[in-house]
Amino acid sequence: MPEKKNTDKFQPTRSGEVESAAQFKREFAFGVAVFGTEAGCGKTIFMTGLSAALRDEGFPTRAIKPFVLGARRDAENELAFISAITHTPVNYPLVIMDKTSAVQEGNWQQAANMTTSRQHLTFVELPGSPATPIMFEHTHDGSLGSSWKDAASFACDLGLPCILIAKHNKDALEKIMLAASYLQSRDARLVGVGTVETMEYGSANELKLTKSELELAIMNNAKTHYLGAIEYSPSISVPRVNQGNLIKVTAAGVDLLHVLRSLGAPASLSKS
Repeated sequence: MPEKKNTDKFQPTRSGEVESAAQFKREFAFGVAVFGTEAGCGKTIFMTGLSAALRDEGFPTRAIKPFVLGARRDAENELAFISAITHTPVNYPLVIMDKTSAVQEGNWQQAANMTTSRQHLTFVELPGSPATPIMFEHTHDGSLGSSWKDAASFACDLGLPCILIAKHNKDALEKIMLAASYLQSRDARLVGVGTVETMEYGSANELKLTKSELELAIMNNAKTHYLGAIEYSPSISVPRVNQGNLIKVTAAGVDLLHVLRSLGAPASLSKS
């Protein structure tokens, strides 16, 4: 892929800059909810790369996706992609959200139990956007009620910190602001925003802001941090279960140390 100009990026976290898992104080968040501004925005790639990059630094992480929008074949490919890179076994129940009543209370609780295990820092990807309905209330006769739980409800119920992902294109800032506002209206704790290049740049679709300008806009308007961007790579494909150089481009584009500190990691993480 040709080198792009004006590569204003975070410096990668090099091995040894953070202490090993054995020295890591377990005072940080046990789970992280990963949301997208929309379906297909790259949140599977960001979550998978982030979990694997932190694992390579010595931290016990895993990544799960208990609720999936779309066809079963696509869902199986997504789970295989996540599992192959993060080494997370797919030993949890999967719910294909092909109809409004697909997710039941038991499914919700199973996903919650997986996320709250304190043996790992668990990244859990939620479907669609924060406002996507997941579980509908049922009446005594079995019909759908008037209330429901959306993706944001999962994070709010468990008190999880949230990371928001958007496509790195011209519409990124607008969609980030809308999704961040919704999360904050639900009193969810948004700890960072990341972006993913889902295709090669084109002049009509290119994000005109530099990394520094995007970071400033997110900080001023969404009151949270910009974690960085994952560059497009033709060797990375979720549908084809091709991991390519995902861990490398994640470590190069995402501020891993800031992610850990945003989740409550102690100052002793970085060596002087």
